[in-house]
Amino acid sequence: MAIESDISNPDSRLAVKFYKRPVKLENESIAQGRPIFQEFDFIKILVPGDALTEIDTYVSEGHKTRFPIQWANYMNRQGSEIGFSGTPITEWPQISVSQAEELKGIKFHTVESIAHASDQQLQKIGMIAGMSPHNFRERAKTFLNLASESADISKREEEITQLREENAKIKAETDAKLAEMQSQMTALLAAVGTKKPRKTKVEPRA
Repeated sequence: MAIESDISNPDSRLAVKFYKRPVKLENESIAQGRPIFQEFDFIKILVPGDALTEIDTYVSEGHKTRFPIQWANYMNRQGSEIGFSGTPITEWPQISVSQAEELKGIKFHTVESIAHASDQQLQKIGMIAGMSPHNFRERAKTFLNLASESADISKREEEITQLREENAKIKAETDAKLAEMQSQMTALLAAVGTKKPRKTKVEPRA
């Protein structure tokens, strides 16, 4: 026998979880010369007892309306914290996995957050990275600058390659047109050369 709550609200039988997931921004990563991620809100919906049914996707307004209690609980857990955007410290070869976890524990999620940290914020980092926090901040700035310079070089090389390809295409089209004109001219001259001259009829003298 069906329970009244199941009939009136079948969604109550679903396992719903809202969470944040960092997503790599491919175009931005190429432009900056380093991996760029941004956190987005996701939702995972499971049907208990059904191992084949699972929804894991970006949160929409419809999800917030459909699962208002779960969404409210999620927002309460998040508080006023803003999702990060930048290069995750886990993508930075300068530090180990354990160091990255320690830094995330004190809310340093990206290389940018370290590079732009104030002296007061650096005090919280201490010797986590195995060096003075000021040197650690300089390392972060150097990493970002080198990545930016590398991206600029790659962009210029790409532009030069594209320009060469366009010039080669134009040259090929021009050569093809010249060859066609030359062929037509040769055919025309050949036709003129093979044409028999007309004989002039000479009237006998009286």
